[in-house]
Amino acid sequence: MFRRATTRRITRVRLPIAALAVTLLATLSGCGLLGGDDEGSAAPQSSAGVEKAKIKVGVLPVVDVAPFYRAIEQGYFKAEGLEVEPVVMASGPASINGIINGDIDIAFASYPAPLLAQSKKVADIKIVADALAAKPGHLVVVAPPNSTLKKPTDMPGKKIAITARNSFTDLAPMAVMKTQGVDFSQVQWVEMPLPEMIPAMEKGSVDGAVVVEPWVTTAMKRLGAVPVFDGASGPTAEMPMSGYIAVGGNGKFATTSPNTVAAFQRALAKAQAEGGDRAKMEPMFVKYAKIDQQTAQLVTISTYSTSLEANRIQRVANLMEEFGVIKGRLDVSTMIANSGSSGK
Repeated sequence: MFRRATTRRITRVRLPIAALAVTLLATLSGCGLLGGDDEGSAAPQSSAGVEKAKIKVGVLPVVDVAPFYRAIEQGYFKAEGLEVEPVVMASGPASINGIINGDIDIAFASYPAPLLAQSKKVADIKIVADALAAKPGHLVVVAPPNSTLKKPTDMPGKKIAITARNSFTDLAPMAVMKTQGVDFSQVQWVEMPLPEMIPAMEKGSVDGAVVVEPWVTTAMKRLGAVPVFDGASGPTAEMPMSGYIAVGGNGKFATTSPNTVAAFQRALAKAQAEGGDRAKMEPMFVKYAKIDQQTAQLVTISTYSTSLEANRIQRVANLMEEFGVIKGRLDVSTMIANSGSSGK
């Protein structure tokens, strides 16, 4: 029952993939801090047809998951016979550990993390739903207003803040620089959380930063930061950034509960289809993100996906292979979750 959907934080990390955590930490390509939830407005429907009526969904504190919370608020999951409990995870590695260990059923993740885990055969990762694809203005290399960093050719030799290596914050800029003939190997990538990047630029400890919304807008407001180049352009234009994943295999959720997966997909897709409506999304950003109304009005809203297409997500795997993060080709089509008879 959703009088108030509960959120909690899982901090436990179990083997066998604890050693992978540092690498997977590079996958936080979030856009803004989120947390909390609200009452659903639709009455619960019959759970007949779904194998598991009560599910736990791990989410990271990013604006990518705003439609997920809207689906809870509007009762879209309840209408499909699902009672969904959001579980706020500490990190990308914690999310993957959570679905492998069975602490949660579905997890939101930035794509590099599950694709890397799949390539290492950590588990049989299945993609349940596509979440967000970047638009221009979503992932941007920025610099302080008086910096000598003005264009991609200025990047070599500069210290650039990123969330972590092998994430979209370094892979996307490197892809753009490569197409422009810029030697990205000479960039000094400095790992730090997104909230620390603006102070680091203010102090001069880094020359620039790769930020995602709403940090792009925040950096411009607080620091007067100027864009150097867009990370979601050229080879990375409309790049799928994140999705919802589960684990398949004998006795695992993605295999044992195809009708539940299909019900989740339908409810989420309904909310994702509303993602382009600023009148609906801006209140979500204000309510769940630590941003004010003015910032919410300026934030670039990227594309919330309503379909799940392997060939689109394959672009991420190919990008990771191109830069040596994944060894050999990873076939994303084998990772798409099968829906039940009630699915589309």
